[in-house]
Formats: sequence, C-alpha cells, structure tokens
Amino acid sequence: MSAIISSEGNPFKSLQWKIILIYSLLILFSLQLVSVYLVQSLERYYLINYKNGLDTQARLLAALAPPLEDSDDIAHLVKEFSGLHELEIVVLNRQAHVIASSVDQSLVGQRLIQDEITKALTGQIDNTIRYDPVHRERRYYYAFPVKDERTTLGVIYLSGSLRQVDATLHEIKVILLTGAAVALAISILLGIILTGTITAPIREVTTQAALMAKGDFSQKIKVRASDEIGQLGHTFNYLADRLSQNINEISSEKSKVEAIINNMSDGVIALDGRGHLIHINPAAVELLNTLQMQGPARGESGFHLLRELVGAEALRDFIRHKKPLTMELSREDPACTLQVKLAFFKVEHGRLDGTLMVLHDVTGERELARRQQEFVADVSHELRTPLATIKSYVDTLLDGASEDAAVRDRFLKVVEQETDRMVSLVKDLLALSQLDYSQVEWHKTEVELKSLAEEVVERSRQKALNSLPAISVSIPPGFSAYVDRDKIMQVFWNIINNAVKYTPPEGKIEISATPGPDMVKVVIADSGVGIPPEDLPRIFERFYRVEKMRSRDYGGTGLGLPIARKVVEAHGGSIWIESKPGEGTKVFFTLPRFPVKEDL
Repeated sequence: MSAIISSEGNPFKSLQWKIILIYSLLILFSLQLVSVYLVQSLERYYLINYKNGLDTQARLLAALAPPLEDSDDIAHLVKEFSGLHELEIVVLNRQAHVIASSVDQSLVGQRLIQDEITKALTGQIDNTIRYDPVHRERRYYYAFPVKDERTTLGVIYLSGSLRQVDATLHEIKVILLTGAAVALAISILLGIILTGTITAPIREVTTQAALMAKGDFSQKIKVRASDEIGQLGHTFNYLADRLSQNINEISSEKSKVEAIINNMSDGVIALDGRGHLIHINPAAVELLNTLQMQGPARGESGFHLLRELVGAEALRDFIRHKKPLTMELSREDPACTLQVKLAFFKVEHGRLDGTLMVLHDVTGERELARRQQEFVADVSHELRTPLATIKSYVDTLLDGASEDAAVRDRFLKVVEQETDRMVSLVKDLLALSQLDYSQVEWHKTEVELKSLAEEVVERSRQKALNSLPAISVSIPPGFSAYVDRDKIMQVFWNIINNAVKYTPPEGKIEISATPGPDMVKVVIADSGVGIPPEDLPRIFERFYRVEKMRSRDYGGTGLGLPIARKVVEAHGGSIWIESKPGEGTKVFFTLPRFPVKEDL
C-alpha cells in the first residue's frame, strides 16, 4: 500500500507517466531521424539539380568559347551568361591564366590557382562547395575543361550561390520542426488517454491485491477487454479463487494432520515454548494410562510429565544441550516398554518454539528380541547335548573301552547318530537363514503332486527303523502345482516325518489334495497323539516342542515346521494346523496352481 500512496503523491513517478515519457522519447527520436533523412535527401536532390544546371551552362559556354583566342568575344559571352544565369564565370587558358571574368576584370591575365582548376586542366571535371566569406554564403564551384581532339585548351570555372537552396532547406526544417512539435503534443495527449486504459486496470489489480493481503477474496476485477490487460484481470480473479481454495485446502490438510496424529499408534505430546500443553493425542493418553500416569490438560504445564518420564537429570541435560533425547521406560505390571523421544521443534528463523514428545510402544519388539535370545539359547542347547554325548563316548573309548569290539561298535554308532543329528541341525539352520534373508534360488515348474508325495513316502519307509503306520496317498494322477519341486518335497518330508514319529504303528496317515480356482489345498492327516490347544499358537516357532514330545527318542531338530512354513509362504501359500489330543493332527497348506506375476 505504501507504493500506491507514493505514486499517487507524485504522479510523475507512476507507471503511466513513465510509459508516456518513453513513448514520447521514441516518437521524438523517430521524427528526428526521419527529419534528418528527409533534409539530407532534399539537400542532395537540390545540389544534384544545381550541379546539373552548372554542367549544362559550362558545356554550352565551352561549345561557344573555343578556340579561346578572341578575349573580347569571350568576355562579352561571359558577361551575357553571367547576367542571364546569375553566375560568376571565369575562363582560363591552358596555363591557368584568366582570359575573361564576370566578377573582377583585374583578374584578367593573372594566374588563378584552385584545386578544382588544377584538376580540370588535367581533363577532369571537378566541383566543390565552400563557404564564401565575402558573400557570406555557401557557393557551388564547378570547373569544366575545354578540349579539342588531343589536348585541354582551358577551363571554364563557374561559381553559383546556394542561398536559395539553403533558404528552401531552412523552410523545410522549420516545417518539419513545427510538425514534430505538433505530432509530439498530440502523441502525449493520446498517450495519456491510451496509457490510462492500461494503468487503470493495473491500479484496480493493485487495490484488489491489497484487499487480498487483508484476507478479502470476495472482490472481483471487472474485465472490460480481451487483451493482455483483460487476461491479467482474468488471471488475477483466477488467482484469488485459487488462493481462497488453497487456504481452504490448507485448513482441510490441517484437519487431516490432526486426524492422523490423533489416530497414530504412537503417542504424541506437544508443549509450547513455556512448557504448556498444546496437543496430546489419544494414543498418548492410552499409553500414559497404561503406565498409570496422568497427562496434563491443554494449557497446563507439562514439565512435570517430562520429569516423571525421563527423570529430572535427563530433562536438565535435554534443556541445556538442546539435542534430541531417546530413552526407554519399562513397567512390569502391566508388562510394558515405552521408547520416549524428546526433541525441540523450530519455527521461523530457526527459533526453538516448543518440545515434541513421542511415545512408542516397543513391548512387541522387546519380546521379539527375547525370543531371539531364546533361539540362540536353544541352538546352543541343541548343539551342546550331542557334543557332550560324543565327547563322553569318545573319552570312554580313549580310556580303553575300544578294546571290546562290541562296546566300541555300540559307542561309535551313538557317535554317528549324534553327528548326523548335528549335521541335520546345521543344515536346517542354514536353510532357515537363507529363507529369512531371501537368499534362496527358486526353480519353479509344474510339479505332479501324487508322484512327489509317493516319493517322500517311499523315502520314509526306507529310513524307518521300526514299522510305520499305514500311509495312503489320495491325490488324483496328473494333479499338479507350479512350485519349486525340491523345496516342496522338503515340506512334504518334514510334515510326513513328524506324522510318522508321533503316530503309532497301528495308526494311519492320509495325504490328500483338493483343487481351488488358483490354489491347491494339501492335507496331511494322522491319527497320532495330537497337540494340546495351548501349544498350537507356538507350534511353528523354532525349536518349540510340545512338552510330552520333547524326548529326543523321536529325533529331529525342532525346525521342520518353521522351514515348511517359510517355504509355503514364499510360494504365496499359507499353512495351518488343526489338532486335538488323542484324536490326531491335520496339517493344511496351499500351493499355487499356475505361475503368479512374479514368476513371469
């Protein structure tokens, strides 16, 4: 607005007068350029005509004057020509001596030296224009050589006044100057009118911009033309609409952000620069309630909550160093672990204007870490037990038991079994690791499931030390799935091997499959001991065994079902178990019938 007031106070600094000034200077320059060109062209035209007239007179006089011998006749002729054409005429012979003169008879017989005369004596016509201080005017000097067939006889030297030409040119200059002044005045008047049509809409736009700066978007610019100014008006009206829309969108986005924060699983607490609460989301309230803490109300001080969460010393360090702070807070009853993050947030010019606290429930993550530690402990236990057995048997053999062949063979058999157990354990651990980190190369093809299941059953029979329960394969011939044959064979082997271990010889195991639109559902059902309901949720955990089945007489590593689950899920399928103690167990898993998008 100050710029508007300034231009109204001094109108000559306004855009309108700047345009008029530039417009007038351009017109003035153009008129001057045209005038100079016109005057020079007219002057050149008049001088050429004047020269042609002098040339005509010189040629006529040269035709009448030869052989330049009778000076009286030539003087008479020069006098008549001079009076008739208002010219000064001097006739010279070949030695540049004056024979006749219409100006001053005292020149007769004298030698006259001029550049034009000297050049004319060589047979060339020459002319020049000089200012004559005697007559106080410009004059045109013309030297014309008089010749016969072989040589130059003399020179006719003419001089004519350019007073009339100069007077005419002066009148033309006055006319042009007057016209230029009139044209400039008219141009300024028209410029004021025309620039007014340009600057008036601009002033209207400026006024509207000032209203927009105050938040008023209701006013519209009246567009009176379809030119660039009209387009500016349309654009400004569109800008006002867009700004109004954007402000509404920003308000809407603010509401969305508040909705997102309010629906976050992490707790968010914001304090202003004085430590008063400006926002707390429901998740933060819930987490604080879990910790049996009471959050402050809006506008109340929140420093006591920070002090209770992170401790007085940590809070002092946070305020002193102004660096983000991360801590963990644990409660045993109820079991809860929170990760507390504190950070200052900034506003304009980097000024610290508040504190942001984020509460993240890491109870699940810590439980996962605990399970990982259990996994390491289980691996250590699974390896330590066979190693201890091997060491004890080897020590016994070294102490002399090897001398008894029967004892030696029995001990070595145990060592072999425990070694095979460790090899199998390491192999399964490696397979799980590769599946966890997606380091497995898949070779998927169309696999006929009946033959695959029968091959696994046959391998089980070959490896069985005792009699097996009855195993039947109820999969129709030609029934196939698009899988990695070796990996799915391992799935069948792990599940069937478990069923064989926990099903008595008089029991039965049935392998069947049913087709779906995209997936094949495979069922491996046994009539074994079953699994208690409380153990089913953890049955796919690594090294997990149902208590009454923990005896190592059954063998295995406790990794068969986790490996089976990983392989099935990597194929895009799923696996689950249904079981009742004393009634047996059913293991279900699905496999793709056709290639999925990732396989193409």
